[in-house]
Amino acid sequence: MRRLTVVLVLALGLAGLVALPGLAAKPSGGGLYPDLQTVVPLHLSMMNQQQRDILRFSNGIANTGDGPWALRPDFQPTVTNAIQEIRNASGSVVREELVSAYEYHPEHNHWHIGDIALFEVRKGSPTGPVVGGNSVKVTFCLIDWYTLEGNANSKSREFFDCATSYQGISVGWVDQYHQATDGQQLDLTGVPEADDYYLVSTANYAGVFLEKDYSNNTAWVKFRLYRDSNGNRKVEVTGNSPCTNGLCGENAPNR
Repeated sequence: MRRLTVVLVLALGLAGLVALPGLAAKPSGGGLYPDLQTVVPLHLSMMNQQQRDILRFSNGIANTGDGPWALRPDFQPTVTNAIQEIRNASGSVVREELVSAYEYHPEHNHWHIGDIALFEVRKGSPTGPVVGGNSVKVTFCLIDWYTLEGNANSKSREFFDCATSYQGISVGWVDQYHQATDGQQLDLTGVPEADDYYLVSTANYAGVFLEKDYSNNTAWVKFRLYRDSNGNRKVEVTGNSPCTNGLCGENAPNR
């Protein structure tokens, strides 16, 4: 599995994320821009781990734009910057921006890029108060994992490496992190039972990556938190954000 790819760690002295301004500049000039959208979170389940109640779920980020979300490494003495490339129809790079940084993820044993997504549990509505401090910013290794239904320009994968090389998502492809992967969880220990919780996932939450539309990056599922007849904590999905063209997760693998 590519999430477990062994990577030789170079002596780069990676120091974490670079400090970046707020929202990235909006598209301008030529070039084909990606459009990042979150697939409705899938495969929700509750697990008891060392007397903690853990909500696990799968998360997918799709590129529904006109061009690839292409990120290349820029090796510096203390950090490996992530440079986003905007390409034109012939594949030539017409714009470059410093957007984030590569980070080595010891649990996954490969390289991630920062500022990718935000996971939250909210109560009452998708914009209601965050529950129990459950607001987690996550890093990802970005690759072409599966295609949206009928929405991929190419059947071949351009991005498939979690080493310190190009990462990204091609047009019509999705990068998915399965619920069994480390980091795909939120801690609901002590959160009371209720039927109006929302798991909210937002791609490009800080707006640092260049894309066509910054307003369509969030997806959510509504769920009920309850106890079964044996007293075990359970979760039941009762609704989700509007979605079409594969963004409901119809084509998503459960692996």
